[in-house]
Amino acid sequence: MDVIERYLGTKPRSNAVDVISLTALLLLVWTTVEPVSLYALDSPVLLTPKYIVGILTVVPSCLGMIYGSRWSRRREFSSEQCSTIKLYWLTGGICFLVFNVVLMASISTESTWILVSWIRWSLAVGFGIGLVVGIAQVRVVVSTLTAERESLRAEHMEKQRDLIDQMNGILRHEVLNSAQVITGNTSVLMDAAEPIDPDDERIERVHRQGEEITTVIQEVRALLSTIEDSRELTETNLTNVVRNEIQKVRDQRPDIDVELRCQEDYYVRADELAGRIFANIFRNAVEHNETPSLQIVVDIESVDDSVVVTIEDNGDGIPEHKLATLFDRPQVSDHGLGLYLVSEITDSYDGSVALSKTGEEGTVFEFRFPVPEPRP
Repeated sequence: MDVIERYLGTKPRSNAVDVISLTALLLLVWTTVEPVSLYALDSPVLLTPKYIVGILTVVPSCLGMIYGSRWSRRREFSSEQCSTIKLYWLTGGICFLVFNVVLMASISTESTWILVSWIRWSLAVGFGIGLVVGIAQVRVVVSTLTAERESLRAEHMEKQRDLIDQMNGILRHEVLNSAQVITGNTSVLMDAAEPIDPDDERIERVHRQGEEITTVIQEVRALLSTIEDSRELTETNLTNVVRNEIQKVRDQRPDIDVELRCQEDYYVRADELAGRIFANIFRNAVEHNETPSLQIVVDIESVDDSVVVTIEDNGDGIPEHKLATLFDRPQVSDHGLGLYLVSEITDSYDGSVALSKTGEEGTVFEFRFPVPEPRP
């Protein structure tokens, strides 16, 4: 999609169109001045059929080039498109001139003026043919890319609508269920004749449901952000992102051993959603494991043209019946977005996530992110 936008996008027009117009104008002036000079010299070449045919074909070619360049300007072609037209125009002129020079070498002519006129004719006609071919080629490419862009936009809009509908369903389900729990418990507490005990389980239940509502809403907002057209990715210190999420786990659960193995800072193209990738992985490891001494090891390294992040825990592993749909979009009846959110954010960075291992000895997730291209 980015390649299409770069080719079709509105950009400052290059001077290619102006060069074509100026060249055509110079050839037209040449075609006008030369007969006047021949007339002044009383040259017999002026009335020869070859010369007259040359003049009659050069003038339309020059006028056609001027019209074509002005037409291209009105179409507001991008710089890349104008450069393509110029390349065809220049190639047509040079190739046709070379072809005619070969003919000149093999055919004798009675006058130098005929040779000069022949050269001018070759350039004018060759440039004209090249311009026509160039404009036709660009129009075909633009039409094809425009159709492809519209198709991608339609596909993107369909994905947005589908995702929004799905998320609305999840929000309604999750928020409604949690709201019912909160309403039910608070109603009981409000009707209680006795003073409310701070350690009452119903207060904790209300607090827990409130946190779940907040988490679901934040996850839905993060997921919808991955399909925003205005989203911009920048070069981000992935090591710092992981380090910050690890510190959050340590602050909330000092009993869990989290180790970061990393030799240097690694950068990828990402945004503020990057932290949610690792926050969700860590949360899953903490919430779904009953191992007494849970350990999480995070390894970050550079492999070929990718930054590889490996997250390993010594928990109970993922149940086999969940493996087939581990990264699939959750149904309305499911709780939260979990690894689907992880997968979508990672994919939006042109990265990948895979479950490398799971079982009684623990679980290993592997992330791969492309290394940003060097700045020019």
